[in-house]
Amino acid sequence: MIKDVKDAYPRFTQIIGPTGTGKTCTTIRFGEQITEYAEKEGVDLKYIYVNCKVDGATRYVLFRNLVRKLTPKISTRSLSPEEMLRQFVEYLKAENIFSIITFDEIDYFVQINPKDHIIYDLTRTTETSPGEPSPIIGEIFIAKSLRWHERLDPGEKSTLGLGVIEFPRYTSPQVREILSSRVEEAFHPGAVSEETLDLVSDITANPPVNGDIRVGLDLLYYSGNLAENQGLNRVLPDHVRKVYSEINPSITSEDIMNLDKNGRLILLALVRSLRSSGSAYVGLRDLRKNYEVICEEFNLKPTERFEEHLQDLIYRGIVDMKSLTELGISGVSLIDLDQFLSSLAEKLRKEMK
Repeated sequence: MIKDVKDAYPRFTQIIGPTGTGKTCTTIRFGEQITEYAEKEGVDLKYIYVNCKVDGATRYVLFRNLVRKLTPKISTRSLSPEEMLRQFVEYLKAENIFSIITFDEIDYFVQINPKDHIIYDLTRTTETSPGEPSPIIGEIFIAKSLRWHERLDPGEKSTLGLGVIEFPRYTSPQVREILSSRVEEAFHPGAVSEETLDLVSDITANPPVNGDIRVGLDLLYYSGNLAENQGLNRVLPDHVRKVYSEINPSITSEDIMNLDKNGRLILLALVRSLRSSGSAYVGLRDLRKNYEVICEEFNLKPTERFEEHLQDLIYRGIVDMKSLTELGISGVSLIDLDQFLSSLAEKLRKEMK
């Protein structure tokens, strides 16, 4: 691909796998390595990573952020999404730059914007100059499964092709190897015993976590914090058990950090509503009331797009909505609810500061 880059046409690859199986970090590492290789071959290659949850709530926002990641020289203020994409390609050609782009969480974008036909746009960049090779030589689409194809038109499915790489869940030995390497990087020698590491690995590799390495990393991080707060220089299995009793495998620190301000405020309002009701579910009216109270506490104006932000939390799998009178936190039983909500409320308040 790199050696014949001037005659290359876009290749489309899909990377599929459950949450926490290394799809994102593997793709970013690939981008770093292929950029280094291209430089040795005398090719100016720009690798661009786009997270559709963070960078693209709409087609317009996604393309605007894509252009910004390439260059600040293109003004997107008065451009339509189609014009932005055209300007993106024209800039690459004018500067003799080639690009590989990763679209992470593409399934999320297609789910919330089913009528935008984003895949049609992204897989037909060569049509700006028919018959000519494209400066975009590769596009990578990352999703949890292939079910997002159900929302695509037949034409979009066909342009994606058959290039699919599946990332299976991590096995217990793989989890332990990854966590062990992170312990070496983040902790003082001897701070995490083999027994503690075995416990974190077993919890991470088995249901309900099912190999989500992000949960294992959260366990290590918060267990280390707990030990440090107690004035200890070792992380013990009891620290891990205590932390695990207060977290929910379906909501990680990364999930919270990826929320915008209103998403965090609504989630905090839901936490407060659930705690005051003592139930696993609350109604929309109670949630909105608590949201407005929390906005007042933080001296913030409540958003007029409350329902949109709530729907986003549902799409992300953080909020469970059975009906307008049944809103809860995904994956948390009533028995575990109080401990988990206390921990989540503390994390959310820290992020709001």
